[in-house]
Amino acid sequence: MIKENGICWVLMPSHLLDEFGIIEVETSPAPSVRGSGEAYADFWEGMDFAVGYVGQAAGTTACTAGFETVTQTRVTAGQVLRGDLRSVEAGGGITQRPMRIIDTLDHKTFVAEFTDPTDTAFQGLSGAFLFAQGQPIGMAIQSPDGSNRMTFIRIEEIAFATQRWFAGRARAVTNATEAPGGTSKEGQLPITLLEYQTPPVSPEVGAENLATGTGAYHFDFSGPTTLVFGVGSGGAEGVSQVRVISEGDGAKPLGLRIMIDPSSNGGNPQRFARGQMSPNGVYDSTERAERFARRIILTIETVQGVGPVRIDRIEVY
Repeated sequence: MIKENGICWVLMPSHLLDEFGIIEVETSPAPSVRGSGEAYADFWEGMDFAVGYVGQAAGTTACTAGFETVTQTRVTAGQVLRGDLRSVEAGGGITQRPMRIIDTLDHKTFVAEFTDPTDTAFQGLSGAFLFAQGQPIGMAIQSPDGSNRMTFIRIEEIAFATQRWFAGRARAVTNATEAPGGTSKEGQLPITLLEYQTPPVSPEVGAENLATGTGAYHFDFSGPTTLVFGVGSGGAEGVSQVRVISEGDGAKPLGLRIMIDPSSNGGNPQRFARGQMSPNGVYDSTERAERFARRIILTIETVQGVGPVRIDRIEVY
């Protein structure tokens, strides 16, 4: 994790991402703190690399390294031939495994092997960095189970790709996380509450308010919770955008998953969007190709802040 322009960014292999790019982070040293965010694999074909942003405690209190950590060229593979592979264990402890560099012929990658014959690669080591003289020199991208060798992206290649990304896509991501709630636009579809899992903290702040537009929904979060809304007047409606707004103080949703269902019996849910609400209380799927739906299924997977979670509006277009 590195901090640049006040935002915490994670550098990681792209093969670790699911189709939505949502990430969970646990930091070291112990006691660990956690955070979540979204990552983007916006790089050239064949590069197993992604950049993501992280919020909550992991992104605010534990993200202390700067971009200069990555751009250092004082120590690189080839200049040094030995290092320690650092990986974070559950709970925040760090394990270091000595390795020797055995192949530096590729200007983008290198290969290293464990010096201890009892050490072997295993699933979960991808993304670990190899350090030499206290500096990162590469990130593990291939760690076949049982092998004593691993392939690494060179730190020089990571620095080049990250710098390019900061100069381009990062600005769009930053703008999205800081975007204001704004006002409702034209074409908003009426919704009706069909189902919900978590009761409100009091009757006057029930989930029904989101469908009637008469108030907010406040609830205590104990795990992922789902709300199901009917769209329009009964027939399938074209849906191209969903926004979730949380105003005021208190806890807000963080990780959100949105499904749509065009069927009349609710038996055909389909992926629509997944992402995070910005710290100022806005999630916007952004406008995308129109798809027919009779139901919108909203799942709040994680939250930010403490206390009852507040949702003020669900807007469907």
